[in-house]
Amino acid sequence: MIRALTYALLAFLAITHIAVVGKLSQHENVFPMNEDQDELFVLPSAILKIASFDYKGIVSDYLFIKGIVYIGGSVQKGSSQKFNINESQWCAFYNMMQISTDLDPYFQDPYYIANAFLTWDAGMTREANSLLEKGSRYRNWDWSLPFFSGFNYFFFLNENDKASEWLMEASRRPGASPTIASLASKIAFKASKTENSISFLEEMIKQTEDESMKKMFAGRVEAYKAILDLEKAVDAYQRKFGKKPSTLERLLKNKIILEVPKEPYGGKFYIDSGGNVRTTSENQLMPFQK
Repeated sequence: MIRALTYALLAFLAITHIAVVGKLSQHENVFPMNEDQDELFVLPSAILKIASFDYKGIVSDYLFIKGIVYIGGSVQKGSSQKFNINESQWCAFYNMMQISTDLDPYFQDPYYIANAFLTWDAGMTREANSLLEKGSRYRNWDWSLPFFSGFNYFFFLNENDKASEWLMEASRRPGASPTIASLASKIAFKASKTENSISFLEEMIKQTEDESMKKMFAGRVEAYKAILDLEKAVDAYQRKFGKKPSTLERLLKNKIILEVPKEPYGGKFYIDSGGNVRTTSENQLMPFQK
């Protein structure tokens, strides 16, 4: 009897899903939707919790896989970094990860994957942190989720107080590296952003099992170490001449550096009008800019 009711309810929900999508597509001026958005449309978690009965974990897995398959399929041809996704589609992906974790809040993967894409690629850091902080409440033994949240507050949002708060939370959890508490203290006193970014990324490499993620983080560490060396050279030049250099060539000419470090992403380092070290490959290293 229960099984029959379950099938009947799922059939009803499937029909409702089709009807809602069809209705929305008739009113694109009110809620624009293309085929890709249709692929990411999901019924609200309140309905899915009822419909899933004891299979919430399976439905959560399905939504997570559906989301990452969509993201993977959107990579632009000839590029391993750029996604052909608009803002509303990123929001739909975020919503799917929210619902996946509503159904199974202990499921680790949606928090990790959503954080990786929503911060660096979508410019949705606060949305990523809302997921991480939800996961932190449920997975209260897991130090990595508050660690990522702290990194996001520090690196993307420039909110040092919240960054320090979440890092201290991470440091109190089992298995956390002792250096996390040190990072939290440094950030509380607004230490060097480049140096702390290196420390963060090296911690991420240690705790990440996915080899592609390790490679991505390692590339960023290499770039930030080169930037840090150049920043120290700029400081040395300023101490010697009382002003910042206008170009890297001035550092070479005055033997502050012997050579300009190689830029790992194929771009070039330079000094901007404010005397800051920058790179032409900045989109690989810095937060997404809308």
